[in-house]
Amino acid sequence: MTRSRIHVLILLLAIGFASGCTRDSSDRTALATEPVLHVGRGDRAGDRAAVDAVFAGNERSIMAAPSLVPPGAPLAPFIEARLYAIVNIAMHDALNGIEPRYARYADHARIDRRASAAAAVLTAAHDAIVAAAPGSAAATDAWYTDAIAAHAGDDGFERGIAIGRRAAAAIIARRATDGVAAGGIAPYVPGTNPGDYRFTFPFDTPGFDFFGTGGFADASNWAATVTPFVIRSAAQFRAPPPYGAASNAAAVATREYTADFVEVKALGCAGCSARSAEQTEIALFWMENSPTGWNRVARAIAAQRRLDAAEAARLFALLQIGEFDAYTASLDSKYHYDFWRPVSAVALAANDGNAETSPADGWQVLAFPTPPAPDYPSAHATAGGSAAAIIEAVVRGHEGSFAVSSGSLPGVVRHFSSVAAAARENADSRIFIGYHFRHATDVGLVQGRAVGRYIAARALRPLDHERKD
Repeated sequence: MTRSRIHVLILLLAIGFASGCTRDSSDRTALATEPVLHVGRGDRAGDRAAVDAVFAGNERSIMAAPSLVPPGAPLAPFIEARLYAIVNIAMHDALNGIEPRYARYADHARIDRRASAAAAVLTAAHDAIVAAAPGSAAATDAWYTDAIAAHAGDDGFERGIAIGRRAAAAIIARRATDGVAAGGIAPYVPGTNPGDYRFTFPFDTPGFDFFGTGGFADASNWAATVTPFVIRSAAQFRAPPPYGAASNAAAVATREYTADFVEVKALGCAGCSARSAEQTEIALFWMENSPTGWNRVARAIAAQRRLDAAEAARLFALLQIGEFDAYTASLDSKYHYDFWRPVSAVALAANDGNAETSPADGWQVLAFPTPPAPDYPSAHATAGGSAAAIIEAVVRGHEGSFAVSSGSLPGVVRHFSSVAAAARENADSRIFIGYHFRHATDVGLVQGRAVGRYIAARALRPLDHERKD
């Protein structure tokens, strides 16, 4: 992580930053107290142990994520997704280095069918976490010591450890030069025309003016410097221009924009009386970082559908690959179009060239502050769309109804008929919280689904499918 990103995060902490890049300790507490799940389809003790190891390694990566930033500071979701992708890929590759059912991602060394699957998975998770989140090493070492001791008598125990170490080393080596260390932070100069992104408060204050441009925009250089996991480039799924217009100023003059402006102005502010109690709940429920929230959804579905160890590991790995690549695709589009956020649009409506919009003094989002990046498309919606598409593909349309909790609204459980319904609500939540126009959420959802379908069709595929191609 760069010094500049750490500096930013410390400053965000100092002002009580609570946006779409937040982490809630209640989420980690919930995971820590979650019972061990014996959800595998097999009846053998080894099968159950492997499933439990996959869930435990997945959980440990969530617990380790806060160590990526200074204590208490907000964690950018695209940084978080990288850790989860690395850890879950390591577990996936370890399992398929013992019983090859799906194509491996990074480790392509010799298969060892006599290795202990549980030992391999736990070791892969441990080594990947310690390498990708070294600040969590002490806690992760302690967890691993206890977890691996339970399998010391397993057949192939030492072989399993060797497989796990190899799988973790392979993915760490592959991502060593992926550009994430630079943090994606660079000077950014906002536009001055109607619709052009403006720095939003408090990121337009001197304390955030690191480059002499008047403020701070996060990850403005991310798409140009970071290597995705599966998609060919950050621009591969670039969204069309906002509202189909030739410029941001022209976009602001469209009827669709006018409708979106009226909607978010009425529903997205801290004191909006038009927003219902359920819409407020939806806004806060989905506020947490998408890699964590959708990981919880995937865990719930994996347990409910009794996925075995290989199926669960593949689902978790594909999900987080999709989260990382979805954020990368969204950031490319955001900084290609530089469309302004609702908080800027409402403040500057008197001079936006649209006679149907009007300003509102003191208008501010439900959960302050607005994340410091352009509006279009919504990265949160993109991440949700990718997650939904991947879950649908992996579980083959049989994900069914499910219930899930939230780290950003503890104690509340919401029920969904499908992951598609959850992804739609996740997208809508960004209107109710005031962060995005509806067009940004609609296009983000479409963009995310395209990313997710692409990844599910090309990564970690069943090996019988590989042989047919």
